[in-house]
Amino acid sequence: MNTVKTPNARADNTKAAPVHFVSTINYLNSPAFAARARLIKRPSPGQLRDALSIIWRVLQAARHEDIMLLASSWGHIHPDLLSAAIMGLMPRQMRPRILMLGCMWEPNTGFRGAIERRVIKMANRAVDRFLVQSSEELTIFPQIWQISPEKVRFCPFFYELSDAEINAEVDVPVGQYVFAGGNSHRDYEPLVEAARALPDLQFILATRLLNGRTNLPTNIQAGPVSHNEYMGLLRNSAANIVAIQPGLRRAAGQRTYLNSMWLRKPTLVTDTLGVHDHIRHMETGLIVDGSSQGYVDALNWVLNPHNREAVQRLEHQAHQAVQENFTLETHVNRLLYLIDDMICETYDKADNISQ
Repeated sequence: MNTVKTPNARADNTKAAPVHFVSTINYLNSPAFAARARLIKRPSPGQLRDALSIIWRVLQAARHEDIMLLASSWGHIHPDLLSAAIMGLMPRQMRPRILMLGCMWEPNTGFRGAIERRVIKMANRAVDRFLVQSSEELTIFPQIWQISPEKVRFCPFFYELSDAEINAEVDVPVGQYVFAGGNSHRDYEPLVEAARALPDLQFILATRLLNGRTNLPTNIQAGPVSHNEYMGLLRNSAANIVAIQPGLRRAAGQRTYLNSMWLRKPTLVTDTLGVHDHIRHMETGLIVDGSSQGYVDALNWVLNPHNREAVQRLEHQAHQAVQENFTLETHVNRLLYLIDDMICETYDKADNISQ
């Protein structure tokens, strides 16, 4: 393996050259990240052979790299996690230091859950840091997966909108409507009942989860849409609801609600892991309990003309908070700090052992 130099911050207050690393996560749009990272390129997701290709590339890189930043849940079978599990079978001196970043795993039950627990136990031998996306997971994640809390750090997420997404011209409905979209870890049943209680308000739900439903209220339009249509519907909505499934043991939906906040949409999000890390209730968004009455009350407040000044203030504060705290650069700065902190701690332990 390469010899890693001491990291940026040392006890003697000297400043060393930044440590480089290899990553399966493409943040090369960030100059700070690009200056230190070498990318392991990914093929398009969805094919088993693509996942196997990633595993092969990660294991090949592990032969001569000292630090690896891997994605926790990319792809259907999570090839980065499987790579870490394989590396967990290797002697410690033969494997790199590994950080696992991203949305972590919602535990399953039965045979699949048993396999998951076994894989994560193997990967845990190789992973030095798990970087979670909510402060609550600092406690919950180690408890679920039997991982030392000392390995877990919090790295908030960021908004991500391309110029094409911001400016794309698409045909969208004219008039006031409430928008909600997404498929992963969503629960639309309380929102359907909220729409039933607000028959004069139009709802557009961009999801496949309601496919085949024949008993939807007439004021709901539901079904999958293209990405451009999705963004157009979001940009032109009177309010955006991120209906995250309650009871999750991992953060979800951060990119969706941060994008909505940056676009100055009144954003209603169910009270789940990570939401309070990214949203201040009634200041940058509305955190709701996920019940149909909770949605009704929040929408009545947002759409009441008497509250327009307060809603506009919330929209402005939401955009400002995202622009200041939840950009790619703020995310990368935190990430690089955590990488350097891990390296410093590793060297401090090595120094103590040698003394």
